Amino acid sequence: MVDTSPRPDRSHLDVAVALLDGGARVLQLRMKGAPAHEQANLLQAILPLCQDRGASLIVNDHLDLAVAHPGVGLHLGQDDTSPLEARRTLGPGPLIGLSTHSPDQARSAAMWGVDYIGFGPVFSADSKHLGPGDHRAARPPVGLAALNEVVRDATVSVVAIGGISHGNLPLVLATGVAAIAVISAVVAADDMVEAASALHRSIEVALSDPPPLPREAPAR
Repeated sequence: MVDTSPRPDRSHLDVAVALLDGGARVLQLRMKGAPAHEQANLLQAILPLCQDRGASLIVNDHLDLAVAHPGVGLHLGQDDTSPLEARRTLGPGPLIGLSTHSPDQARSAAMWGVDYIGFGPVFSADSKHLGPGDHRAARPPVGLAALNEVVRDATVSVVAIGGISHGNLPLVLATGVAAIAVISAVVAADDMVEAASALHRSIEVALSDPPPLPREAPAR
């Protein structure tokens, strides 16, 4: 994710470039509480970079920004614009995703016409609640067992999020998720490009030789 909460001294543009250089194929711009014009300026700067790399760009929460920037998708929370309204407005092309935090929410997502669901926090969500515009309490971890259940029953792609790191990545991928979303694992690293590249390499290794999923996976 293009989110500077763990390192406010870094720029969103630098984070975006590092993620792309590290092999990311989808970027999500997440700027809780930031003025719309600042987000619009960043979308205009990041979108051509994504297009040059064949990567997708998604904006968090703001349907109006997605409408104003053709080619940009939209990620919604449970309390945001209805995904059905977003699909009617944006049409069939742009990616639309929905955050879910329980197996029941994940199962109901099929009726909303989204392309993917984010599920978590799998381990933790600390970095998502450091931004000045996000004052919600951190959600408790859902754990690997719940993630495995959601992936097993899902009719759309599942993206795992929340506390994912190099160390626990193989166990997350063993559930069969379509993708992962990270913030701190890249943004808090000294070398963001190397951190993103290392995750990309770890994904390739894990998918070639996945470990068994624990029968009872503790929430961490």
